[in-house]
Amino acid sequence: MANRMQPLEILTLAIGIEKESLKRYLELAWQTKDTAGKDIFIRLAMDEYWHREILEEQIQSFQEKGKVLPAQLPLSLFEKLLPKLSEKSLRIKGRERQNRLDALLVALEAEKEARNFYRQEAENTALENLRPIFIRLAEMEQAHMDILQAEIDHIQQTGFWFSFPEFTLEGNP
Repeated sequence: MANRMQPLEILTLAIGIEKESLKRYLELAWQTKDTAGKDIFIRLAMDEYWHREILEEQIQSFQEKGKVLPAQLPLSLFEKLLPKLSEKSLRIKGRERQNRLDALLVALEAEKEARNFYRQEAENTALENLRPIFIRLAEMEQAHMDILQAEIDHIQQTGFWFSFPEFTLEGNP
C-alpha cells in the first residue's frame, strides 16, 4: 500500500503549486506587451490566488476542527466564459509571436501539472470533504488549459479556436 500524504501536507503542497502559478502568471503579464495578453495572464493569476485562498481556508479548518469543510466552489470567470464565447475577444496579440507562444506553452504545462495533481489527490484522499474541492480545482485548471490551448492554436494557425473550425469545407469563412 502506497504511503498517503497527510491532509496538511497535501494542502500545503497544493498552496505551493498555486503560489508558483500565480507568480508565473504575474511575470508573464509583466513581460507581455499587449494589453489583451496582460489581461489574460492577470486573470489567470487572480484565479490562482483564489484557489490558494480556498486551500488556506481548508488548512485553517483542519487545524481548528480536525476536518476540512465541505466547500461550494462557484464557476470561475473562465469557466463562465468558455461555453459562451462566440468571438475571438480573448486573443493575445503581441509583437513577438514566438515569445507569446513560449509563454503560453509554459503556462499550459503548469496548468496541466496542477490539474493532474488535483485529479490524483481527489482519487487518493481519505477525507470525503476534500475530494470535491480537488475535483473542482481540477475542473478550474482544465478551463485555464482550454483558454491557453485556444490561444496556442490561434498562434500556430491550426484552423481551430476553442475546438471549433475557423473554416468550412465549402471554402466560406
